[in-house]
Amino acid sequence: VLWPCARSLFLQAYLLVGVFPYAAFMAVNFLQIQEEQAGPYAALFATSFMIGRTATAHLWGVLADLHGRRFAMICSLAGSGFASLWFGFATSFSQAIVARGVIGALNSIVGVSKTVATELAFYDFGECSNQQEYREVNTDNDNHEQEQHQREQLETRIVGRVMSMRAYGFLIAPAVAGFLADPLDVREKGLAYSTNVDDSVLHISFYKLLSKYPYLLPNLLGAVLCWASAMAVYLCIPETMPQFRSTRLLGKDFLQCARRIYDRKQCSKDVQQDAFIGLKTGDSSSDNPVQHYGSTQNDDKLDDA
Repeated sequence: VLWPCARSLFLQAYLLVGVFPYAAFMAVNFLQIQEEQAGPYAALFATSFMIGRTATAHLWGVLADLHGRRFAMICSLAGSGFASLWFGFATSFSQAIVARGVIGALNSIVGVSKTVATELAFYDFGECSNQQEYREVNTDNDNHEQEQHQREQLETRIVGRVMSMRAYGFLIAPAVAGFLADPLDVREKGLAYSTNVDDSVLHISFYKLLSKYPYLLPNLLGAVLCWASAMAVYLCIPETMPQFRSTRLLGKDFLQCARRIYDRKQCSKDVQQDAFIGLKTGDSSSDNPVQHYGSTQNDDKLDDA
């Protein structure tokens, strides 16, 4: 049960730092610039990822609370796989930047995986179906405090093991992605192999594909791993959310959330306009005996109070 969560955090690290070994070469290839000028452009790949992740982190948390942890993890992993594949097939620098932003926007693995790992320690795989029922059943037991203490220790071990996979991802991902990036140009043996072996249809197609998309292989690997992890989450991880809404109401919930965001922005805009109008009228009508903050009438009322 823990391996899908751990594998998901490994993939989060792979999607984040896997681009670092070849980001500068990708910028040089797309923009046709000198290698000394590639630094700021290469940094945009990491920046766009974190911008997309920051913009949607709250929405993914709301989705996990409304429709369940497992549903949020599956959607995040599947979407990250498609976005990673899009990044591998990018043909321009702007398209690659947008694809990296989409990968970050669809990546909610860290927060949801931490929550699932914590709740799995209190999940009863027997009779009870969720954490709340488990606690209600064990309320009358004499060894409830001891059982609770064991569950807390189990929670510590689970979170430690799951989060350690993220560190392994930061360690392994750059090496794997850097090895797979642009194999025809980086390794001369691959280029020689392409001209010496028999010209089969599969070989020619594969060679042309890597010639047109030199950074496809590391992103293709990330996409395959994301889809495999999404399937593992669906098959192995139980739903730890006590109560969650049906996915049929997902569109309705999205519209309500968008409407609330729009109402908040409109309300804040109206408040700013009213404050500006109030300041403007207060400056222009200083002799007008209209009650406003700072007037002598309000001061007299405060003194009387």
